[in-house]
Amino acid sequence: MSGAGLVVRDLSVGYGPVRALRRVSLEVPEGAVVTVLGANGAGKSTLLRAISRTLSFHGGAVTGGTVTLDGRRLDRLSPDRVVAAGVCQVPEGRRVFARMKVADNLRAGALGGSGSGRSAALARVHELFPVLAERAGQRAGLLSGGEQQMLAVARALMATPRVLLLDEPSLGLAPLMARRIADTVREINTQGTSVLLVEQNAALALRLATRAYVLEVGEVTLSGPAAELSASDEVRRRYLGVVDEDAAADAEQATDRTLTRWEG
Repeated sequence: MSGAGLVVRDLSVGYGPVRALRRVSLEVPEGAVVTVLGANGAGKSTLLRAISRTLSFHGGAVTGGTVTLDGRRLDRLSPDRVVAAGVCQVPEGRRVFARMKVADNLRAGALGGSGSGRSAALARVHELFPVLAERAGQRAGLLSGGEQQMLAVARALMATPRVLLLDEPSLGLAPLMARRIADTVREINTQGTSVLLVEQNAALALRLATRAYVLEVGEVTLSGPAAELSASDEVRRRYLGVVDEDAAADAEQATDRTLTRWEG
């Protein structure tokens, strides 16, 4: 692995005696979209929390390994310093400040930035999400689910991150809104922000990403170019819902033989 971009090397995480991640290594090169696939409980959200240094808020701790951005150690920094260094996370479930106005949510994402930097970030956010400009004075809790997801992403972009960590951005959204969020992620990346994407919708994630990793019970079991993984029989069967027709036919024949013996 090179020193450029975000590099996770041999990262191990525990929640008390429970081992959640075991020597996980991955890389997000500058300007790339990288996705992490896996079933519920595989450790995907834990990985993002470990990178953003918010793991302690959830009772977890890094027990080994390193996280660097262009060679600079992030795993020794506080969460706010990780954001200042250029890495920002959008957690699962949106978690906007429901009683605050949309504009105030966005201002909260820019805390610590300069006046000119905040203005430029706000202009970018309003270009990406015009509805947030239209509803700047509305309470965030009154937005639709899709609009709240837009606000959560926009709030993170107000910190002008170099690497955006996205945890299940399409979760609970209608297919049309999920596609709109995916298009926005693609546009964010085109504008120069690297993305590390955790997404239950594997088909969507593999379309967006250039490289993919598969986590199983806290360990990386597969990795490679996203196009190659999307063509993998194992990935197609386990994460894309594509049935192995030969295996299905064999199983059907075996069932028929069993029934024939039973009837006989």
